[in-house]
Amino acid sequence: MLKPTPSLESPAQPAAPGGAPEPAARPNRGADLTARVALVVVWSSGFISGKIGLRYASPYTFATLRFAIAGVVLLVIAGIRRERLPRGRRLLHLAVAGTLVQAVQFSSIYMGMNLGVPSGLAALIIALYPLAASLLAVPLLGERVSAGQYLGLALGLGGVALAVADRIQLSGGYLLGLGFLVLGLLGISFGTVYQKRFCGRMEPVSGNAVQLLAASLVVLVPALLVEGWDVHFAASYWPVLLWTALINSIVGVGLLYHLLQRHGTSQVSSLFYLVPMSTAGLGALLLGQDFGPLTLGGLVLATAGTFLANRVRR
Repeated sequence: MLKPTPSLESPAQPAAPGGAPEPAARPNRGADLTARVALVVVWSSGFISGKIGLRYASPYTFATLRFAIAGVVLLVIAGIRRERLPRGRRLLHLAVAGTLVQAVQFSSIYMGMNLGVPSGLAALIIALYPLAASLLAVPLLGERVSAGQYLGLALGLGGVALAVADRIQLSGGYLLGLGFLVLGLLGISFGTVYQKRFCGRMEPVSGNAVQLLAASLVVLVPALLVEGWDVHFAASYWPVLLWTALINSIVGVGLLYHLLQRHGTSQVSSLFYLVPMSTAGLGALLLGQDFGPLTLGGLVLATAGTFLANRVRR
């Protein structure tokens, strides 16, 4: 996982309106592009691994195992590195952010897909996160979003809707599943804004360990009381579980926080418009799901919108 740049640790760094630190100096473009592409691919793979993992475990049980494994791995790494664990108010802020970004978001996604919502539609709803997070960042972080950026965000949303338009259904358990996905959307939207406002200088290993372990404790309650710890540890389940724990939870969230420390919330969150199309591509490759002309058209439109949202300045 990538560490914050030294400028983020400097007490002399100027603060933006609302108390959030200003983005650091412009990073290496090649490394920054690699981080953005990796974030989209890793985040997209989480919908596929989640869909497969639900064949072996109920949603909250699956989420508990994912967070606990990832949190313990990071805690061990932090101990090896002799990284100091957060305490007091800082510990509380990290736990709150972890609960929102990890526990609320991913357990809700698993619940939604477990109730029959396709992975593409789940990705579409979570892809509304850029608009929600950008709007929240204006009053809470004092960030500015230009008209051009809003246009890019709107184009991205239109591309997402086009890509999955032929898959949307509103019958049976879908309505309850959609409700859970909206809850997941609120979790990541409030969580990343909270993260940037109160946890922008967290240690990348010990801080993430605290967030994951806090998330595991939160979802452990419904896993035990509601699901009765429903899991089947088949040999084919372990690769999926380890992927979600090590790649999705550690690498994916680490990349998200890494980019949030260097860019405005609206620019980073706009990358999530590419996740549904990336998910569709992975679904076609790994699960044999179809990849039709609407998805291709949506990919083009969402890519254009994301490019615009990331290039337009105030």
